[in-house]
Amino acid sequence: MSLLFPSATHCEISDKYTGPYLTVVIDTEEEFPWHERFNRSNRSVDCIQQQYLAQDIFREYGIVPTYVIDHPVVDDDRAVEVLKEWADKGECLIGTHLHPWVNPPYDEEVNEYNSYPGNLPPALEAEKLRILTGYIEERFGHRPVVYKAGRYGVGANTEKTLQDLGYQVDCSVVPYTNLSREQGPDFRGLAGEPFWINKEQGLFEVPLTRDFPGLLSGVLPDLGPRIYDQIASGLFLKCRVPGILARLGLMERIPLTPEGVSVEEHKRLTEYLVKRHHRFFSYTYHSSTLLVGGSPYAQNEAERNSFVERIDRFLDFFVNVCGGQSATPLQIRDMALEKL
Repeated sequence: MSLLFPSATHCEISDKYTGPYLTVVIDTEEEFPWHERFNRSNRSVDCIQQQYLAQDIFREYGIVPTYVIDHPVVDDDRAVEVLKEWADKGECLIGTHLHPWVNPPYDEEVNEYNSYPGNLPPALEAEKLRILTGYIEERFGHRPVVYKAGRYGVGANTEKTLQDLGYQVDCSVVPYTNLSREQGPDFRGLAGEPFWINKEQGLFEVPLTRDFPGLLSGVLPDLGPRIYDQIASGLFLKCRVPGILARLGLMERIPLTPEGVSVEEHKRLTEYLVKRHHRFFSYTYHSSTLLVGGSPYAQNEAERNSFVERIDRFLDFFVNVCGGQSATPLQIRDMALEKL
């Protein structure tokens, strides 16, 4: 396992849960210019008024998404009104998403290194998360127990902080991915199946879904995780080796997100993983993409409409073709608890 979670252990889930199950986790946050993202003055959350475009689709397919929300969202009355109505009806869960640069206390320098919560001094990471957790509880009437670090930025002290604050599930892990070149965490030692971060404390991980479908991975399933980081850097990247392998159908790394990824790619990824008896899938995106101009993935209305259509088409495939169903992060944890 990874040094990020030294107590991590494999989890067993009964075969009676055949799946496939889909968890939807939405990074619910302020919109900002992505080329200058770390600015404490960027606190607009107009995107929340557009979330119904996807929520209506989730409702149609029986999907209960988890909105992990950050401080600017909790601080906005109109945003809280929208999300609380769905949460009170049981149509969504509310979790926590920590963007350090817009969450008090503002004791750190604003820069890329400090944009990952797990890079902060332990006491500062803990205090920011304590304040945000309490604010969500105050505004929504329920204490959040699902966490996803902003920028996937868990660190060596995050496990203890989450335990101390009563969190039950983390959703920050991006399997087979190394973010250390951008000063973030290295997840290369962590795969895409749910696991116990700390079994004794009941802290559970539901990672994002990202894997390597293709002919080479079909023959040698462990090949992609072992070599992709090398071929996606240096001379191999300059020679466009990852793109060549993808076009030839030999190997491609596909994340389960509608942001910049086609439905056809998602179908290939899902079919590949289902054949390997993978039961739990995590689908994720940013709330700002539902606002025209809110993210690079929806710069105009046509791109935003295409984004919404991709969500609809993938859910139709997952539910009606694959026989999949919804499972929240907490429900997956409950399945694992049966085997303890």
